[in-house]
Amino acid sequence: MPLVAIPSHAASTILVFGDSLSAAYGLSSPERGWVSLLDSRLKAERYPYQVVNASISGETTAGGLSRLKQAIAQHQPSILILELGANDGLRGLPVDAMQQNLTKMLTLAKQNNLKVLLVGMRIPPNYGPQYTQAFHDSFTTLAKQFKVSLVPFLLENVAGKPDLNQDDGLHPTADAQPIILNTIWATLQTLLKKK
Repeated sequence: MPLVAIPSHAASTILVFGDSLSAAYGLSSPERGWVSLLDSRLKAERYPYQVVNASISGETTAGGLSRLKQAIAQHQPSILILELGANDGLRGLPVDAMQQNLTKMLTLAKQNNLKVLLVGMRIPPNYGPQYTQAFHDSFTTLAKQFKVSLVPFLLENVAGKPDLNQDDGLHPTADAQPIILNTIWATLQTLLKKK
């Protein structure tokens, strides 16, 4: 049986695994979201990566955990962008449970030798300062524990700006997507290889 050689220039896969913030929620087209813009930038700058967006609006860390093993098996990524936790925080779910779910996902990524970009989130102070701080600190703690790259806050320079957010005040507009991409790109670039 002949062996099939895989060309050395074959594209590696970046798996974006997130919630509505990565799923282009409320935008006129998915192509306007930051994940699609990432795919375009990679091509423009000649990075040999393809982007798979496995983000689902409303996803929690528990939902993500239930899907990640299958997504890794299906898409065989070399890089995982893990952007989950916002919905846990907005629903006031226990921070410990969120951390455990993220821990299991990061463990799974490490077992599959994936480079990981963990994307942090901040939430409104609805559940009090103790919850809000514990939620925010979770991402930094996990990034250090697993020695993975961290974007501390996905919506840096976007959150709280009415002109960059949809009417719900939570989801970014199309105009905000290039800003989000730049926030991701600054850290993601350190994980990329040209060849």
